[in-house]
Amino acid sequence: MTQQQASGNGKFKEPEVVNQICDVIRSHDRFLIVGHGHPDGDCLGSCLGLYDILLKMGKQPRFFTPGPLQDFFSFLPHISHTITQHPALDPAEIIIYVDCGDMERVDEVFKPEGFIINIDHHLSNAMYGTLNWVDIEACAAGELIYRLAHALNVDISPKAATCLFTAIMADTGGFRFSNTDQVTFDAAAHLVAAGANPAAIAEAVFENRKPQAVKITGIIYQTLKFEFGGRFVWNELRRDLYELAGGDEYEPEGLCSDLRGIAGVDVAVLFHETPEGWCRIGFRSKGRVNVSALAQMLGGGGHHNASGALIKAPYEQARDEALAVIRQYLAEKFEPARSAAVGVNAR
Repeated sequence: MTQQQASGNGKFKEPEVVNQICDVIRSHDRFLIVGHGHPDGDCLGSCLGLYDILLKMGKQPRFFTPGPLQDFFSFLPHISHTITQHPALDPAEIIIYVDCGDMERVDEVFKPEGFIINIDHHLSNAMYGTLNWVDIEACAAGELIYRLAHALNVDISPKAATCLFTAIMADTGGFRFSNTDQVTFDAAAHLVAAGANPAAIAEAVFENRKPQAVKITGIIYQTLKFEFGGRFVWNELRRDLYELAGGDEYEPEGLCSDLRGIAGVDVAVLFHETPEGWCRIGFRSKGRVNVSALAQMLGGGGHHNASGALIKAPYEQARDEALAVIRQYLAEKFEPARSAAVGVNAR
């Protein structure tokens, strides 16, 4: 159990910033909730759960993410109200960023000014808000929104429960990842009691892949690259692969995490050629290998065992430069004695 939860009564011992956030929410009426680009289940579930909570309080929320919205999230309540084009900003609105390690996670153009609340659980968060609630022990942003509802004394509706359970289930990999703890299961149990349907949500999120995504996955598995005695695996999604499989331009959900699940693998990396010809990178790891630190070396960030980066340079150049950084980092982790010897010889 983390320090945020008191034993026995289901209440949380929150930092003072949570009380400040509650005061701001209670004293204002209009809110713009902001989620990052390429929103995943945690981002969408957290933002839409907060949207429902604010509606229940009689507030006027809006939700913006630049998208794209993947089809299998269409079951989420309120998703039809999502704004995917830059909204006109209302000076009276309080802006709440959710699950965004920095403002650039949304895009490089949207830079609102005003009162900003930053709610996140990423280790690499840039603390860009007027108020910053960043809890890296939380399993998901959805856990933080669940706790915010408790702090606001708002009963969670079945719609909010569905959204927040989706967020937690998605970011814990179906309660499999190392960020899953007692608080995770306590929150999940309360959300089920409030109306979330675990089986229906799991089917929608994990058992709804398009045939072209399965084709891409098959091709990726046939051409995996293993290094460091099988401890590091990587592959890439080029534009021609999508065309061959008849898919769209977005990474099949969970593919990088699946690569981490291969026996003997400690670090998995998936390179993705974006429609602009840039290089997007997904990092996953097991145990003590900190891929957040690795992602930060390449201009990205995230969690200890799950991170990402975007390099805005020609794909092959960016991939090769990133691989050099990754190999050096892993050599120091996997082969410290050899790395030290190489360093001595080099001098």
